[in-house]
Amino acid sequence: MEKSSKTQASSLTVFGRQESLCLKGIAIIMLICHHCFMRPSRYKGQDLIFIIPEPIWNYVALFFKICVCIFVFISAYGITSKIKNSSVSEDQLPLYVRNVIISRLIRLLGGFIFVFLLVDLFGFFYDPGRFAEIYGTSFPGSVEYFFIDMLGLAHLLETPTFLGTYWYYSLAIIIVLIVPAFYLLLRRMGTVPFLGLIAVINFTVSIPNRDFWHYLLCIAVGVVCAHNNTIARIVNFQVVKSSKTGCFIKFVIECILMFLLMILRQGPLMGPLYPLWDALFPVIIAAFCCEFIFIIPGLRQILIFLGIYSANIFLVHNYIRKVWFYDFTYSFKYPLGIITVLFMISLILSILIEQLKKILHYNQFINFLVSKSAQQ
Repeated sequence: MEKSSKTQASSLTVFGRQESLCLKGIAIIMLICHHCFMRPSRYKGQDLIFIIPEPIWNYVALFFKICVCIFVFISAYGITSKIKNSSVSEDQLPLYVRNVIISRLIRLLGGFIFVFLLVDLFGFFYDPGRFAEIYGTSFPGSVEYFFIDMLGLAHLLETPTFLGTYWYYSLAIIIVLIVPAFYLLLRRMGTVPFLGLIAVINFTVSIPNRDFWHYLLCIAVGVVCAHNNTIARIVNFQVVKSSKTGCFIKFVIECILMFLLMILRQGPLMGPLYPLWDALFPVIIAAFCCEFIFIIPGLRQILIFLGIYSANIFLVHNYIRKVWFYDFTYSFKYPLGIITVLFMISLILSILIEQLKKILHYNQFINFLVSKSAQQ
């Protein structure tokens, strides 16, 4: 009994909060690369120097769109784990789920709104015409568009948005709302029937929101992996009795699997099977990184640090790259230089944003809202 409890405790920490931050750190690096070099039109008019052939940069950067499914997977996994690992009774579960949803929404939108307003304040002085350019000048229409955008709903409601990158927050809101329902459904149906049902819905039902269609199966897989401790099972699985040989074999197999998934995802069936590829990849990369990457001293701490600031980096980097400092971003000529400079500036801004939150006691305010919204 004691051995069983130790094994369970170990499995739960294989992909815990720190590991999810590490994976976010990797995903945010992929995101920067993806946005900078996914196609030549991203740096149109810029005189760049490619040591590695340009088509390879474009191919890999386009594939790095998988950063989105990684973020989706982490979100679904985290919410499910929180509900699953709660000690509440069945009678208290609906109220607990309600509190989890509200808490997640407050924290999600709290972080987004702070940066949204901060950037708009900067834009008011640096680019005063952008508000009217995006939202129009009619009243109250422009104000309504502004508040819809501030709540992360612009993409969902198909209204104007200050920055196209904000589309993810509409998906993030859907994830918070749908994951608890998926989890409760999974507990009643079992893994195979649940995944079968979601797959059938994903590939047969017309969903107007294309991004929700892309990641519906990924959300379901994240829920299943958290419920079944799938990442821990993959990491703890022994191919052969010899630990060193087994680790080497698993390393090779998982590298081959990721490479094959990249080829398949970028191939002729990229469009029709988009949800499948982006549901499978996060599972493999999470298990691979937990076993072989996150254990590297130093690198683990760096990735955790980047993961902590990943949300702010996501929110500010495209203002630098695309909106206001396009020529400056690509003036560093070499792709690695461009990515490094953009990433470092975005990281510094992200750190400053968090420091400003501390000065304004913003996080305490968010915690206050969360505590007030909770019902016992």
